[in-house]
Formats: sequence, structure tokens, C-alpha cells
Amino acid sequence: MKRTLVRGQTMVLFVLGTLLMVLMATLTVSFAMKVRERIELQTVTDAAAYSNAVATARTFNNIAVMNRAQIGHAVAQAGATSLVSWATLYRAELNAANTGFGIGKTPYQIAKNTGCPCAWKNAWCKARCKCGIKGLADLSMLQAKLRAEKLRVDAVFQSMEFMVRMQMLGHQIAQGALYAAQQDVYRDLRDRLDNQTFANRIVGNAMGAGKHGNDASWKVPAIGNVNKKELSGGTLCSGDGAVCDLPLTVAHAVNAAMGSRGFTFVTHRQVVSKERHYAIHQANLDYLIWFPDEVLILPNTNGTTYFGKKGRQMPWLPPYAPAIVADDRGSIGWMYDHLLHGGNPVACPASVAGVQSISSSLVNSGGFPMPEHKWTGGPPGGDPFNHFLVPCLGGVSSCPGIWPPFLDYNPFRLLNGEGNVYGQPKNFAVVQRDLQARALDPWDLSFRYRFEKGGAGNVYDSRSFTLEDGTPNGTQTALSTGIAYYHRGGSAGINHWSEPPNLLNPYWRATLVGATIDNTGVDDAVNTLRLSSPVAAQTFEELRNAGFKGLQR
Repeated sequence: MKRTLVRGQTMVLFVLGTLLMVLMATLTVSFAMKVRERIELQTVTDAAAYSNAVATARTFNNIAVMNRAQIGHAVAQAGATSLVSWATLYRAELNAANTGFGIGKTPYQIAKNTGCPCAWKNAWCKARCKCGIKGLADLSMLQAKLRAEKLRVDAVFQSMEFMVRMQMLGHQIAQGALYAAQQDVYRDLRDRLDNQTFANRIVGNAMGAGKHGNDASWKVPAIGNVNKKELSGGTLCSGDGAVCDLPLTVAHAVNAAMGSRGFTFVTHRQVVSKERHYAIHQANLDYLIWFPDEVLILPNTNGTTYFGKKGRQMPWLPPYAPAIVADDRGSIGWMYDHLLHGGNPVACPASVAGVQSISSSLVNSGGFPMPEHKWTGGPPGGDPFNHFLVPCLGGVSSCPGIWPPFLDYNPFRLLNGEGNVYGQPKNFAVVQRDLQARALDPWDLSFRYRFEKGGAGNVYDSRSFTLEDGTPNGTQTALSTGIAYYHRGGSAGINHWSEPPNLLNPYWRATLVGATIDNTGVDDAVNTLRLSSPVAAQTFEELRNAGFKGLQR
């Protein structure tokens, strides 16, 4: 019997094994690419959310710096007002000294009136007449010096009054320009976050590099108005967002300005101090009234400048900052030495002296209280128009007042506490990748198979699949959450972590967080996803309802 030689079995097994190995390798690479694509998608989305948070933090810091600049202009107005009131007190000193020397004439006038009629027949009368005339002449000479100096100083003030008014109005205009700049950067931030501008830019950069530079699979969908709501606090803090277009109250800004005045020349001018604020006044008076006579500024003379009403009254209730008021007050001592002038100390007083009260005040306001510029011996009210400022700019709490409008942090959001992270605004970024919109890679499996003879069969595409209910699931969706938070940190050994968020200090920072960062975070995330990926939103919501605690980015 002849045996038949059978060969080639190994080749068949090798071919089948090789096919299986190639299929396994292809599936492995394909699944690995899906993971890589998902990581890329999440990375891009994280970058967009972080960019949103950084832009928010930088904008808030920008607004805070501009608020500080507004306060700087207010303090500059306080400084200018201080200078005017301080200089005006010199006019009050001249007038008070003139009045004092006028009072000092009384005993010498009496001596003249009683001595001169009988001087021709009585030596005593003659002595009183002579010393009375001399005393009156000496005192009149001193008064003439004071009046000449008064005329000189008045002329200087008249030439400078309009310039001071323009300077004060210039500060107000600058404050208004800063408010306009705040509004500009704030609106720009809202628009960019609402339109996913940063996500589009980052996706554009991702598409512009590598092999798939024109990859059409990347999409930046609409996300609703959650980001905008987190920012928009409305006028007078009537909204739910972090930033108020017009403040509910300006009290904290006024308090910040009061605390920023700094120099003692503005806060508390004194005679007896290291700075000797009124020393130049005394030097002028000493040059004017020579020894042995004297005009001396007494130690009780002092002054201050503040945002309030005249009388050193700062408001505890609205309106805040109704005016910028500078107030100087005190007294001078004057003396005329008749003896050292060669007078008769027996027939007339050897010297006369006294104390006169002095004061000066400058009120820059918008009409309530009325602007004024007053000083001892000056006209009743001066020209109030020279010190009239634009009123009622900063909202209800500053009207009638002169405080400028500014963007403010919403105080109502602070009341919700930790559950609302004290109103610090979060943001969402959503980016999608439609895997079927990009070209197939060599390792992507795509083929048609059929289970029935003559049937059309099904197409298997590893880039996507269809759910049991027929919902296509070929689009990857990633959501990320960022937040702008306030943290001042430590300085000079003091920890300021407990300082609440505000727009007066530029200490805003940015980071990525989970959607559960606040009480409404998950609901906001679901609503955001529902617009672009209902499947993702449903999955997100069902995971939460099932008690899943791992919801992050």
C-alpha cells in the first residue's frame, strides 16, 4: 500500500496565528490611542479652564489695582485740600494778630484821650499823652505790616484758586477714566469666558501642530451662561455673580482711603511734633514782627483732613464721603513791648499781650454740605463754586457725595460662606473630539461583517460605537473646572489667610478644582454638559445619584 505525503499544515497555523497576533496588536494600539486621545482632550480642556481662571485672577487684580489708584487720587485730593487749608491758616494768623494788636491799642488810646487835653499844664498828663501816642503809632505800624502781608498773600491765593479747582476736578476725571477702564477689562473677561475664547485658542494651537494639523475632530461647543453668571453681580450687587458694576456701598473704599492718607500732614498737623508742620508759618511771622514784639502760634494749633462733614465728622451712615474737608484750628499769642520800644512804663502799660483764636476750613463737595473756603477774618463764604465737585457718582450710598464709581466685590456672596467658597468665581471649559471626523490611522480597525447570508452586514469602526438605544457615541467630551481664589498669604509674620475676598487688594490667584468645589458645582456642570453632550450629562448625573464620590475634572 502506497502512503500519501501530506505537507503545509504548519504554514496554515502560522498564517492564522500571525493574523491573530496582528489583530491583537492592532487592537492594543487602537485602544492605547483612544486613551491617548482622551488624555490629550482632557489636557486641552484643563488648559482652557486654567486659562479662564488665570484670566479671571489677572482681571480681578487689575481691577483691584485700579481701585487702589482711585483711592490714590482721593488721597491726593485730601493732600491738596490739606495744603490749601494749612496755607489759609496763615491768613487767619495775620488777621488774628491784626485784631489782637488792635485790641492792644485800647490802653494807649485811653492814655492819649485822658492825657493830651491837659498836657499843656500837667507833666503827668503830658507823659500819658506822649506814651499813648507812641503806643498807638507802634501798634499801627505793626498792623500796617500785617495788612501789607495780607494783601500779598491774598493775591497769591486769588491767582492759585482756579488751578486748585482744576486739580480737584482733574482727580475726579481720572477716577472716572479708571472706572471706564475697569468696565472695559471686565466686559472683555465676561465675553471671553462666555464664548470659550481661551478654549478655542488652545484648540487652535493644538490643531496647528503635528501630523494632524488640520484635524477636524476638535470642537469647542457652547456652554451656556454659567461662567457669565459666576462673574456678573449686577448694578448695586443685585445679581448673583462676584463683581458688582456699581457698589452697594462705598464705605469700605472710603475707609481704605482714610487709612491710606499716611502722612501726618494730612492726618494730624501739629505745632509740637517732629515735623513741626506750622514752623514755616512761625518763621514768616517772626520775619514780619520783629523783636521785641511777637506773634506766636500756640501749641494747641492742629489740623486734619478727612472724608466727611465739617466739624471733623466722618459719617457712620450713608452718604459716605459727602465732602473732602480740611480743618485747621488753634490760637496765637501776640505781644507788644512798650518799654523796649522806648515808651514810658509808668504812664502807660509796659507791654500788652493776648490770645486770639484762629481757624481755617476748606470743604470740597458736590453741594451737600455746601462747598466753602473760610478762615478767621476772611469773607463769610468765599466763592463756593471754586470748590464744587461732581456729585453722586458712586451710587446710592455716596449720594450726595463725591466718591467715584468702581467695580466692587459682591458682599452678599460672602454671606454664603464655605458652601459657596465665599463667592469666588469658578468656571467651566468643555472641549469635544469627534473621532469619526478624523482620518483613519493604520491601526484603526474598520471592516464590515455579517451574520446572515446575503445580509448587508454591520460596519465595525473602532473609533466609535452605537449604544443599545441607538445613540451614537463617537464624540469624546471633556469638562474641566477652574477657580479664581483670593489669598493674601503672610507678610511681616502676619497670616492674612482669613482676609475675605475683595477687589481692593491684588492677591487673586488661579487653580484647577473639581466640579464639587461649591454647593451648586455639580448641577452647574450637568447643565453645562447638557447643551453639548446629553449623554455625558446623563452619565454625570447618574453617577452622582448613585453616590459616586470621585467626581473631579
